[in-house]
Amino acid sequence: MDFKNNYDFITLFEKRLSEFTGAPYVVLTDCCTNSIFLALDYYGNDFDNEVEIPNQTYISVPQVIRIAKYVPVFKDIKWKESYEIGKSNIYDCAVGFKEDMYIPGQVQCLSFQQKKALPIGRGGAILLDNEEDYRALKQLGYDGRSDPSIHISKDPNLSMQGYHMYMTPDNAAKGVILLNQLLPKDIDSKLGAYYDYPRISEWKF
Repeated sequence: MDFKNNYDFITLFEKRLSEFTGAPYVVLTDCCTNSIFLALDYYGNDFDNEVEIPNQTYISVPQVIRIAKYVPVFKDIKWKESYEIGKSNIYDCAVGFKEDMYIPGQVQCLSFQQKKALPIGRGGAILLDNEEDYRALKQLGYDGRSDPSIHISKDPNLSMQGYHMYMTPDNAAKGVILLNQLLPKDIDSKLGAYYDYPRISEWKF
């Protein structure tokens, strides 16, 4: 690949993740929690105000659901590797990263936290198969910029309200290196399920 600027690391990591997971499109973000938020914000008109989630999951999930102005409802859901957030078609796949994981039609949110199979340290992604949604979610997470590869000082025309939730080029470069070194045993050892999490439905927020 002929690198012209730092943004090319983003493009390369998206391409490599697409090939690895089988997802036609990949939106890189700064963490899985914000991947879920962006998806909830973008697709929010398509599902109910109350959003059912497992009572054993990561603590940021009900919090980000509230931030997105929905109501989390805890249910006794047994899950492995991933689970659907309500009936939104958005899936929390923070502990489900593996080769050929993508299921057509789903919107899958990934985590690259330091304890995950791809331990970038800070990062996430959204896997999907709709090009229009890909471009919109990418813009939504990049400050509303229509072309994130152009420096903001040269691209003042923003066509939507956005959020500052994108992956940095240096983390994308690290992701490419780590993905090239990833072994099946590293993936298998990091796959998780409901029993890895406390019952947060009993906590006070």
